[in-house]
Amino acid sequence: MKPFQSQIRLHKWTVDEAQRRLGELMRLADRLRQDLEDLAAEAVREQAAAAQSLEAGMTYGAYAVRVIERREKLNRSIAEVEGQIEQAREALKDAFAELKKFELAAAAAEERARKKRDAREQTALDEVAIGIFRRQGK
Repeated sequence: MKPFQSQIRLHKWTVDEAQRRLGELMRLADRLRQDLEDLAAEAVREQAAAAQSLEAGMTYGAYAVRVIERREKLNRSIAEVEGQIEQAREALKDAFAELKKFELAAAAAEERARKKRDAREQTALDEVAIGIFRRQGK
């Protein structure tokens, strides 16, 4: 029915926005995890280089400290984003529930209107049949 269409459209938009937000957060988490893997691979390469060269070996300590700090920062960021992902999932679930509520209300209203229309048509047909019966009986 018409009264529910604007609400349904609004809630569909809300669901779409919640899905987009969740997708963005999931992509960010994936990027952060990839950065963490890249950092680990880089650290392995630097260790190999430090083993090969005296100059690289002398600076490796400072580099290792920076890698540890960066890893901790990435792990904190991943944990924070995972918390936001959980919140975004809840928001999506709530938005979808609201949308379903309005869709069900619209379907129920449409069903009531159909039944009312059918009842009016049946009443009109009954009146025609009674009129025909009365004319035949005279």
